[in-house]
Parts: sequence; structure tokens; C-alpha cells
Amino acid sequence: MKVLECMKLTKIYDAYKKVGSVKALKGISFGVEEGEFLGIMGPSGSGKTTLLNILSGIDNATNGEVFIKGKNIIKMKRDELALFRRRNIGFIFQDFNLLESLTVKENIGFPMTVDKVKPEIIESKASELLNFLNLKEIENSYPYNISGGQKQKTAVARALAVNPSIVFADEPTGNLDSKSSRNIMDTFNKINEERKTTIVMVTHDPFAASFCTRIIFIKDGEIKLEINSDGDRRRFFDKIIEAEGAIGGDI
Repeated sequence: MKVLECMKLTKIYDAYKKVGSVKALKGISFGVEEGEFLGIMGPSGSGKTTLLNILSGIDNATNGEVFIKGKNIIKMKRDELALFRRRNIGFIFQDFNLLESLTVKENIGFPMTVDKVKPEIIESKASELLNFLNLKEIENSYPYNISGGQKQKTAVARALAVNPSIVFADEPTGNLDSKSSRNIMDTFNKINEERKTTIVMVTHDPFAASFCTRIIFIKDGEIKLEINSDGDRRRFFDKIIEAEGAIGGDI
């Protein structure tokens, strides 16, 4: 079953100060199956972050459609979209976006607090995620007292708090060292395999991308190439490097 389907997505940034309009996306179409871990790669300025923002409802498309669980989010009014996103979409940012005034446990529970979930349910869910992601030891710590890797793990737990239909991640290892990056990608692998969480991730890092089950490569606002993993990460990593060379540009 498809969790996400986009059709003929176009994004045009209007002319500004005598500079012509820019077509960031040019009729992109693809689907994401339930439980899939999809990677989106491409050179800088290719449109991959714009695409992710439109798929997740952060930005608006100029034309096209985006269906999540059969609901067209492009057609939704602002309040309806905000509620839908809160209950169906998890988002993981490169810079974590944690609230510094809340503890790790409180950050994880925050999306449920906003949605007025009962305190006992918030407590139960936050505790379950702390245990699942091995964050129990730092549950009462504040973001400014924990490492970048721990911050990103907390952000992953927060994204899972509402049992989302799909999780979007924008360069989730971009601010991490190699050891923390490996740890976060192991975490993504864990939630994908054990919880069957559907993930769509933008990344420039072939190592991070090698954890995906499928990757689409975007260049100049269009899908240029698609590759699938056979389950062997080392072989898939080599395929990714080869694909990067084939489409060219600075990934």
C-alpha cells in the first residue's frame, strides 16, 4: 500500500529584482510504499529540500498533488493541514529543533501535549520511546547538556511520538561526526525494520543513503535516476557512488 504519492509536482519561485523566475521542480511523480525507507539525493540546488518541504506540507507546490494515506494535502486549508501534519507526519531536522527549556523526556512528549493527549498517555508513550531508543539515562537532561547525537536521537523519538504514517528527515546526519552519524543511521534502520516506519530522507551522504531501500536522484528539478538496494549495504554504497558519478554535480 502506498503511504505517499506525488503527481506532477511543480514549484516555481517568482522573479525577484529583475531576476527571472526559477523552476525548482519540474513535474515530479513517484510513490512510497508502506514500510519503505526512501532516500532523495542530488547536487546542491537540485530541488531535493524543496521537494521534501512540499511532501511534508511545510511548503506549497505551484502545481501538482501530494497524497498521504489517500488524503490530498495540497487541497487542505491551513488549519486542516496543521492538524493532519500533527497527527500523521514526523519531521527530523538537520539542526534538531529541540526546545532548550524542556528536558529530553518533555521534548519527546511535546507533540502529544500540543495535541491535548492525556498526561498518562504522554507519560507512557514517552517512556516507551526512551527505552526503545536507549535514552532513559538522559531523560531529565536538557538539550544544552547532551551531545549532538543524543539530540538527534531525541528528535527521532519526538518524531515517533504521534505514531506517524510517515517520517521525513532533512539531512539528519549533517551536523554530526562520523560516529554519531553511524549511530543515528542505525537508529533509522531500527525504527524502519522493527516498527515498520515509513521514512523519506534527503541526504548528500552516500554512507547515510546506503541504509535506504531505494534512492531517487534529482537534478535540475527532475528525477534523473532511481536505484534499489538488494539488502547488501556495501554493494548499495558502491551503487550510490556510481550513480552520483552518472548524474554529475556536487552531491
